[in-house]
Amino acid sequence: MSCREDGFQSALKIVIGLGIGTGLCSQYYFAGLVSGLGLWLVSPALVAAGVLMALRWRGGTRRCCPAKLDAGGSDSLTRWLAGGLVLLLLIDLGVFIWESVRTPRGNWDAWAIWNLRAHFFYRDGGMAWRDGFTETIAWSHPDYPLLLPTLVAGGWKLLGRESRAVPVALGCFFTFGAVLLMLASLAVLRGARQGLLAAVALAATPVFFVQGAMQCADVPVAFFRLASLAAMAMAARVEQSHGRRGFAIAAGMAAALDGWAKNEGLLWFAAFLISITVTMRWRLIAPFVAGALPALAPIALFKARVATSSDIFGAGGRAGMMARALDASRYRLIAREAIKHVWNFGPLLVSPFVILAIYLIVAGRRRGNRDRPVIRAGAAALLLTACGYFLIYLLRNLDLRWLLDTSADRLLVQLWPGVVFLVMLSARLPDTNQATFSAGPSSPGSRISRCR
Repeated sequence: MSCREDGFQSALKIVIGLGIGTGLCSQYYFAGLVSGLGLWLVSPALVAAGVLMALRWRGGTRRCCPAKLDAGGSDSLTRWLAGGLVLLLLIDLGVFIWESVRTPRGNWDAWAIWNLRAHFFYRDGGMAWRDGFTETIAWSHPDYPLLLPTLVAGGWKLLGRESRAVPVALGCFFTFGAVLLMLASLAVLRGARQGLLAAVALAATPVFFVQGAMQCADVPVAFFRLASLAAMAMAARVEQSHGRRGFAIAAGMAAALDGWAKNEGLLWFAAFLISITVTMRWRLIAPFVAGALPALAPIALFKARVATSSDIFGAGGRAGMMARALDASRYRLIAREAIKHVWNFGPLLVSPFVILAIYLIVAGRRRGNRDRPVIRAGAAALLLTACGYFLIYLLRNLDLRWLLDTSADRLLVQLWPGVVFLVMLSARLPDTNQATFSAGPSSPGSRISRCR
């Protein structure tokens, strides 16, 4: 008898809970700024909310879950995958540390957008922080959401000083937390080997860890996107209503917090909501929306009362938009550059997208896959999001080639973990041994079945 499934389930709940708690703390900080209630209230909230959320999700997962032990050869494969994952993570940690030392302030977006805004929040008393949201510094995108700036400023508030370690620590949490989330979620849904294989696929993508060290919002976007997919997959598996609603609420919160990380996250939320409405059970829609509403309210407040007009749909962005939409050369350039960046993504000798496609072809898709509605919803949401990216490139009033060169890889970073999750959820295991897993009564309302 092995307790690893129970451990994976605990890890899954803790990492989703900490991610959601961190996002809600960020929104609480913003609410304190707007209301003028005093930033000292934020300090205990930043600590307590994440801890309490993690404890709440962890409850009832301590008992061992009945499961068949794998055959000896499969155990050997599991050990090899685990060893490979540890080795890759050590390399990734080295890359992350090296990039953080080399560029302690992050890249352009980090210090010109996210950390710049954090300085306004931390240094300016009263309502002077609003000076960071004017057209005078439109180059800093004052319409971008505030997940990272508020978390960085809140961390500085806790320390009592500005420190470069805070944005680095946040980048580390979201980057390596995404790997843990990938491992734990697929280990619970598909078994340890598939979870390890998915984590290896993510850990073997150097650009993901470089972007995490750059202190930008693209990795947090990928984290919340993956969290929403994993939580919805769990909601579809849980048989009792209490556990099902809990995971669906978490999926809604994570999808909405994706929109608090970056504007692209709002596109994901809309695409995911449309997709699950069309492809999944209606009983999951209401708790999903209920979970999303508390996180959407601060976004609506920010967009209505604080943010400047969008550089895409503002007056300057709308000028010449129809001409750009009818320019055939823009379509060709976007398609050509998209193929190039997908092929060079990694960077590896062969595109990881191609490797993942080959794996799915060789392994084959599962028959009688009860996760099919989630897979369809996730794939449709990713496709709709990619189409949205295409439209933004098409319509945006900037040099298109420069825009593609500077942003395409970061958009792929946002999509990549979700693609890995869905492929590994859909594919058969390398071996054909059959097993089932169900969470015992120790997990309230969470009877989960696992078929390969």
